[in-house]
Amino acid sequence: MDYERLPSTWVIEEARTFLRAAQILEQCASNGDSNLYWPAVMNSALASELLLKSFLVEADPRFPRSEYDPEGHLRLVAGLPGNRHGLIDLYNAIPIEMANQVRETSERLAPGFQLEKWITACSKLFVGTRYPYEANSVQGIDLDALKLAPHLDQVLEEMTRQPASARLQI
Repeated sequence: MDYERLPSTWVIEEARTFLRAAQILEQCASNGDSNLYWPAVMNSALASELLLKSFLVEADPRFPRSEYDPEGHLRLVAGLPGNRHGLIDLYNAIPIEMANQVRETSERLAPGFQLEKWITACSKLFVGTRYPYEANSVQGIDLDALKLAPHLDQVLEEMTRQPASARLQI
């Protein structure tokens, strides 16, 4: 079976697309179209989810790398708790060595940034902001939630700069 280096740079790049969309929407919202804050938060929450999932993927044996498909496909590891969207559940599922590295890198890059507090606070934002007209949706947002995804992105940028031999393989 093929192995995917963790965190997966492929998943990180996907997350960055949603992070960039969130940043564009946030800029438009701050320029007067305040209705765009909601989708900015939703895209930022999705980016955070993908950034955490970059630690929780493996090569999909049903679609292996081949001469015709050199990238193959990835899938989430089996046994993740909850609905596989909750940020705190995903964070807690990251292998302990990697989670420690995330915490240490976060603290080094932004001393005082309360990573676990923000992951918990934003845990249900993606699911909760997708359909604002539903009764069980999030009814209000804290725009500070827009800080989590860029912070996680910086942490992962730092972690993926390390030599490949220092990164975990599964």
